[in-house]
Amino acid sequence: MKSFDPIFPPDHGPLGIYIHVPFCISRCNYCAFVTNLYRPDLAERYVDSVRKEIRLWVNGPGSVFISDDAEVDTIYFGGGTPSLLAPPRIAELIEAVRSSFRVIEAPEITMEINPATADRSAICEFRQTGVNRASLGVQSLQDAELAAMGRLHKANQAITTYQDIRHAGFENISVDLIAGFSGQSRKSLRDSLEKTAELQPEHLSIYLLELKSGTKLVSMIRDGQMPPLDDDLSADLYEDICLFTEKAGYQHYEISNFARNGRFALHNLKYWQDQLYIGFGLGAHGMTGRGRYANLENLEDYEQAIEEDRLPLLSLTEMTPITRFKDALIMGLRLVKGIDLDLLGKRYQVDARAFVMETIGDLQPAGLFVLAGDTLVLSRRGRLLSNVVFSRWV
Repeated sequence: MKSFDPIFPPDHGPLGIYIHVPFCISRCNYCAFVTNLYRPDLAERYVDSVRKEIRLWVNGPGSVFISDDAEVDTIYFGGGTPSLLAPPRIAELIEAVRSSFRVIEAPEITMEINPATADRSAICEFRQTGVNRASLGVQSLQDAELAAMGRLHKANQAITTYQDIRHAGFENISVDLIAGFSGQSRKSLRDSLEKTAELQPEHLSIYLLELKSGTKLVSMIRDGQMPPLDDDLSADLYEDICLFTEKAGYQHYEISNFARNGRFALHNLKYWQDQLYIGFGLGAHGMTGRGRYANLENLEDYEQAIEEDRLPLLSLTEMTPITRFKDALIMGLRLVKGIDLDLLGKRYQVDARAFVMETIGDLQPAGLFVLAGDTLVLSRRGRLLSNVVFSRWV
């Protein structure tokens, strides 16, 4: 391989803030996220811990990585189920961010909401705290599929919650769906897509199910309680999703994400566009440019670290220019528009085109990607088999 000696690029763009809320009423069969069963007292204590973590980060090691004049333009509450928190607790977390960072005047503030976990009154209060984008975890609009997933809500409750969100004044709503779940059919997915499109959300996140070790679903499939996933069916479902969303007026802009009228997920774009983000809370991740970190995943260990005025780090990995460059390739290729290799090469001062051809050039005859001029794009088949491409750069 040719000489490859990239440099660290300058990071002048606004930061994204992620806050993890690790509480659920129950655990879904497919879920591998860091979650705990919800208890009001735990949630109250947890919010206090996160607020303290934000102060510790800004007044401690975080100040080394982030410049004093860095702005924040997105805040994202993920989970878990953030909508289980009382609205005043969400307000306290937003204020903690505002008091520690330079937040722009009108940031995108997203909160994940699970159906039937907040009534119309609470959703209105969430909107009044400054949350201006809702991500509704519908997953399916088929009751049988929801039951098989271990979801507690019914399809009609998901629709009601969506209507409550809209009534509360949200003009930017994303709906999450899952495709490829055991027992799902092309017909049932089509029905869920049609019912979702009738609601006219601004954004759709439609994920092909991936089996994660340690989940209940893996055990159920192994024990014969659920049929195994069908890769051929998943490929058909993905094709159906791409065709349906295009006809419904959605722009397919990332492997699993679709938007109307340019309402892209601004926070998630930071992951895909080589930008910096800071994660707070149990199991949260962050990327500061020269470091990538992950927080502790055990709630007691997390709270103990905070109590002892220690950042609750599980791991802190020093990033090198080559790891930054490879990460930028992997995450950037998730975007349907692909990557401008000329711009990426200038950012890292390397011959990005030569590197790509030397590492994945043999995959081009398989039709996994297209290189047109300086633009590198995954084909639709390549998006389905993206891990084959990305594995070359891990």
